[in-house]
Amino acid sequence: MNRIILLAALAVPMVLTVDVAAARGTKPVKTGAVIRGVTLPPPVGASGTSTGMPCDFSGDPVDPQGRLTDSSVNCRPGGTLQQNIVGLPARFNAYCAIKAPVKSARLIQAPIPGDPNHCDLSGITPKDAMGQFKGAVWR
Repeated sequence: MNRIILLAALAVPMVLTVDVAAARGTKPVKTGAVIRGVTLPPPVGASGTSTGMPCDFSGDPVDPQGRLTDSSVNCRPGGTLQQNIVGLPARFNAYCAIKAPVKSARLIQAPIPGDPNHCDLSGITPKDAMGQFKGAVWR
């Protein structure tokens, strides 16, 4: 009996955490364009043309297993490239884009002031993310 009560006591916080996350609007994104902003030095090329640079995730924080923890991207369920680029900060003069879902990753909506399409990407290694997002194009 004591073991059942202990297990129930341990499970309740996990259930509450999931409910709190759902209440905050952290919805998984499984469709639509996913955009990673990139800032590159001049000269800037024509919009939509290749920068010749990869989409780098190497400076983003990782967990002890080497997987990204809440890397910033723009997305929304079913959103197009044109819709999801809205709110991408002006400091990004280039971007990488793929279609959701991001393989082996967690992608959730996480709006921030000034960017309603901000999302958090996690659970994937920087190398795997770079491989999926491939090369950047000029904005």
